[in-house]
Amino acid sequence: MVEKQAPPAKTLTGAARVVRPEIAPANGEKVGVGQPLALVFKQQKVSPELRAGIEGRLKVSTSPQVPGAWHWNETKGDTRVHFRPEKFWPAGTKVTLDARLAGVQLADGTAAAGDRKVSFTIGDSMVNTVDLKTRKMTVVRNGKTLRTIEISGGDESKGFGTREGVKTILAKEGRVVMDSLSIGIPRNHPDGFFGSYDYSMRETISGEYVHAAPDNAESFGKENVSHGCIGMSTDNAKWLYGMSLKGDVVRVVGSTKPKPMDRFGNGYGDWNIDWQEWLAGSALGVRTGA
Repeated sequence: MVEKQAPPAKTLTGAARVVRPEIAPANGEKVGVGQPLALVFKQQKVSPELRAGIEGRLKVSTSPQVPGAWHWNETKGDTRVHFRPEKFWPAGTKVTLDARLAGVQLADGTAAAGDRKVSFTIGDSMVNTVDLKTRKMTVVRNGKTLRTIEISGGDESKGFGTREGVKTILAKEGRVVMDSLSIGIPRNHPDGFFGSYDYSMRETISGEYVHAAPDNAESFGKENVSHGCIGMSTDNAKWLYGMSLKGDVVRVVGSTKPKPMDRFGNGYGDWNIDWQEWLAGSALGVRTGA
């Protein structure tokens, strides 16, 4: 495979504005196979004509070698550039990003701040498939089914459907206080809620979690009654929490009123974009990972 040659990146000295991108995962992290490599330029537009030069300054090395590509997106005033392979990362892959962005021009009068180097490791392949029709989650690690868990998802009849598609675990947050006021519903409303829930793993910025929901025990495997979260017994939630990593995959299927997972800006919906469309959002196309 021959990589497309990157043009020289334009640089600025004495830029009026300097932006340091946020990078995920963090250096030294171990993450799941669905975790993209993400750079976010907060509240900053990156000029399209400069993106090829910037991509050329973002060197991704993998061991074993895994080809992938960058993809640009603008959401809520932020410019994001994410890197992923065509399919989920192979378990055990070691990934290093050498971002040589110091002084690189992002837009008129704006430059990037500082060079960065980040290395992380991909853990076991954990792919959790939630079927909203059967109200079951199938947990597969490294190709082997470990457990099928009875769950309850979002109540679509009330507009609280769980987002369908591929998501990843954003964070393991343990015990989380969940309050209907955060989504504009008074606590004393028939659909209101307030309580603490254990073994909570966040899937979306907007507040979808996988968590223990003992108050919904009678609904597991039978009805979808939540406000969008995936609830299960405390024993199952504890078991799943103990073996999960940030970046593990949660694939949701079986919705009767599909509400697609956001591609960007609400967590990692990257895997809902097919490979050809992903490449169309790249300035340089496939990088070898060498």
